[in-house]
Amino acid sequence: MDKTTAWLILNMVRGIGPASIRKLMEIYNDPREILESSDKIPQGILQPDSLRQLREWRNLPWEKEIERTKSYGIKIICLDDSEYPDSLRQIPDPPQILYIKGNIPDIPVFIGVVGTRNPSSYGILMAEKFTGALATWGICVVSGMARGIDTIAHKTALKMKTPTIAVLGCGLANIYPPENKKIAELISETGALISEFPLDTTPEKFNFPRRNRIISGMSRAVLVVEAGLKSGAIITAHLAIDQNKDVFVLPSDANRLTGRGNNLLIREGACLVETPEEIIEHLNLTLERIHIEEKPEKNQEDISLTDSEKLIYNLIKENELSFEEIQIKTGKKLTEIASILTNLEIKGLISSSCGQIYTRKNK
Repeated sequence: MDKTTAWLILNMVRGIGPASIRKLMEIYNDPREILESSDKIPQGILQPDSLRQLREWRNLPWEKEIERTKSYGIKIICLDDSEYPDSLRQIPDPPQILYIKGNIPDIPVFIGVVGTRNPSSYGILMAEKFTGALATWGICVVSGMARGIDTIAHKTALKMKTPTIAVLGCGLANIYPPENKKIAELISETGALISEFPLDTTPEKFNFPRRNRIISGMSRAVLVVEAGLKSGAIITAHLAIDQNKDVFVLPSDANRLTGRGNNLLIREGACLVETPEEIIEHLNLTLERIHIEEKPEKNQEDISLTDSEKLIYNLIKENELSFEEIQIKTGKKLTEIASILTNLEIKGLISSSCGQIYTRKNK
């Protein structure tokens, strides 16, 4: 058995996380040794259920897991592999194993962009502005593909033809949120989807702090666009600080609940920024803007659309519509509608705002 397979098996044992792995590796030098000595592991290192499952590791469906990763085009890398991101390797509790769909871009600077799942119109505008600017400098945006700011950051990078990385709090065979399946597909074509969790892992609440440490760990710095006081973005910012990364924060209106976390971070000493250029200056980066060819505006008739895309685009042309209204008017499945709306946004024909309201872009 090779080391990668051994790590994959250990990763499939419920309840074994970075802290447990650290304790086990203080006793054993190799993941294969942990498996071989599973009957002799001292009490107290693992919870009883995890210890029992580890001792019965041969019953885990690890061979099927390996077969499925191959069939899905997913590769598995370990901490000591050359492909493993060096910046992530340096954090206190790096994941021992990563599932990757696509390829980690060969780009010198990664910056995490995070924020609330329910952004204000200001948050949406700033996410697009800052992510778009970072993309023109050739910076790879890293985020969590959650609803709200994360999704806007990924979409903006895709529109700018710049690779982006999405780190998931679930398995890569269980994309969440489901409406982002099309975005996930597009991300993996030029960038990467990353998870430390087995393929079928569901998006449980306790997975996301682990996901967030990877976002900050892979990034040179983290930008908080808009975040509430109790949010994953605040957790990501604090993890970045613990990892000795720079944290940049946009100022927020004192009356805006969705941005109170921003002001808290500023009080704690995070770097306030009002323009993307300030991030570049603070990091002392010497970057040249990538020339993105401006194409003449096209009418809808000049852009190739499928019949389903035409149906939804024509509905939006007439009225401002919510996601639910589009579903009612078309009767299509939610995942199909989400995929079509993503395509229309990437093609620059529609825009979305707070509350998943879709409007036609001015042409």
